[in-house]
Amino acid sequence: MSRLRAMLLVAVPALIGFAGITIGLATGILIGIDRSIADGHRIGALYWPARVGFSLGQNWVFPTASAVVAALLAVRKRTPWPVLGLIGSWLAHTLVVGSAKIWAGRPPPAGGDPHLHAVAAELSQRMSYPSGHAANIVVFSATLGVLLAAYTGNPRWASRMQTVGGVSALICVVCMVYLNFHWTTDALGGLVLGIAIRALVVPFCERISSTPVRG
Repeated sequence: MSRLRAMLLVAVPALIGFAGITIGLATGILIGIDRSIADGHRIGALYWPARVGFSLGQNWVFPTASAVVAALLAVRKRTPWPVLGLIGSWLAHTLVVGSAKIWAGRPPPAGGDPHLHAVAAELSQRMSYPSGHAANIVVFSATLGVLLAAYTGNPRWASRMQTVGGVSALICVVCMVYLNFHWTTDALGGLVLGIAIRALVVPFCERISSTPVRG
């Protein structure tokens, strides 16, 4: 199977899933599910453990670890390509997810309105869908995996980080929904969009990070 076909076999279903969630929200079909979960009972003692789980989607976790490994790999191989590959992953994630957020204009549960294109005082209050934290983990755990594989020469790191990223994404999604930081469909939308970005972008990062050592 060609690399392009393998990428598309993952990316296309993920994009279809994201489109389906978006249509479900635009038509109101999924809003009742979001509201029922957001209105569920919360246990105060679980707040801080949930905050820790949610923080797995922050930039200082997988993206920062990827940046450190990319820099070390660039120094070892005496080429900027690993860093440029990471920057490409970051730009793809930021532009795609950020554009989707601006277009959707959806407030978080604290805003009380689960509809897309809701009216709010500031743009920053309408950036809930899709979840950038969820997409962040999916994209950058995979990026970290291919960079570690290139740095150590052990290809198993790619699959290991896929597993770590999957578990971390699940924890982060459960925690963000539990904390009412995001609607459930925000989290699901972020996951499938992240899968699409990962499928289309990370293979290029892997390829250019595996360039031979100079000299």
